[in-house]
Amino acid sequence: SRNIDTTQASTFFSDATNGTTTAFPEFPLLNYNKGLADYHAKHNWVVNFTWDIPFARKLDGTAKTLLDGWQLASISNWRSGNPLTVFVQANRSRSLWQPSLGPGIGRDRASIAPGFTYETAVIGRPDQYFNPAAFVIPPAGTLGNTGRGAFIGPNHRSFDLALVKNTKITRLLGESGNLQLRVEAFNLFNRANFAPPSLTAFAGQADNEAPLTTFGRIRSTVTSSRQIQLGLRVTF
Repeated sequence: SRNIDTTQASTFFSDATNGTTTAFPEFPLLNYNKGLADYHAKHNWVVNFTWDIPFARKLDGTAKTLLDGWQLASISNWRSGNPLTVFVQANRSRSLWQPSLGPGIGRDRASIAPGFTYETAVIGRPDQYFNPAAFVIPPAGTLGNTGRGAFIGPNHRSFDLALVKNTKITRLLGESGNLQLRVEAFNLFNRANFAPPSLTAFAGQADNEAPLTTFGRIRSTVTSSRQIQLGLRVTF
């Protein structure tokens, strides 16, 4: 499925990705602004389960105490990346209106260089998500030819797992007495899920300037590294 719109409140007034204020071209240019919504994700799979391990149910005595009552639980998420827009810092086209700043203030979009496509412009590495050679600065007074949300950011993969042991302690705490031991692993495979890269390709002050050295760099992740947590719970 696809989510398509002509603007997002979060990106019309601010760009949370880069931490700077921006705007898209004026509302009469609706076709130019039409693109994938900022929250669009082509695929989003969420799988969770809880399995009561059954192998020791027929045992008794010490063997049952040690081997019965185990559970395995998991939550996993596989999600495609969100749309990205590549910018020129200056408003060379003079097409933007940032309500709080005035006319002609805001950011334009970069143009794709001849011989490149949206797919080949993406390298995908954390230190260089985009190929700088794939973008050129549009001439003054013109709009860049890259689409809004035309590129897709890093995907997301997470797998959490918990192993739980429930032991009845009815002799000590009555009929409902239970001792639960939990071992939980978050981001079990220690996968780095990267935040969006820097999206400003050019400063926009000159016609022949080189791309910014910070363009396409990823500075952070959106999930933590693997964490293991132990828990003990008594209910009665």
